[in-house]
Amino acid sequence: MKNMPYKSDPGLIAALIALGMTVLGSVAAYAYKVLSGDAFSWRTLCLQIIVSVFAGFLMMLLAIYWNWPQELTGAICGMAGWSGSSLIKTLEKRFLQKAAGDSGAQIND
Repeated sequence: MKNMPYKSDPGLIAALIALGMTVLGSVAAYAYKVLSGDAFSWRTLCLQIIVSVFAGFLMMLLAIYWNWPQELTGAICGMAGWSGSSLIKTLEKRFLQKAAGDSGAQIND
């Protein structure tokens, strides 16, 4: 029986897909804010992209760890790009709860 190829190869193609979806999600989120009435600013767009790329990179690392397929990795990185700092704050809160020994059953703001 022939072995199936490694579906979640975290190679260059997967990284480029993740990066592209992260940047696209970031730009889409900023475009939505501008369409909702916020003023356009190149500075804010660049900062939004930086934060979103960090969030997408975190999700890419999780995808590699859990061997997610490239399609799922791209989708999750796109959502991370859209969410940006919200995702980072949520992951931080969850990590700090785990570090403190909290089971995380209740998440209160």
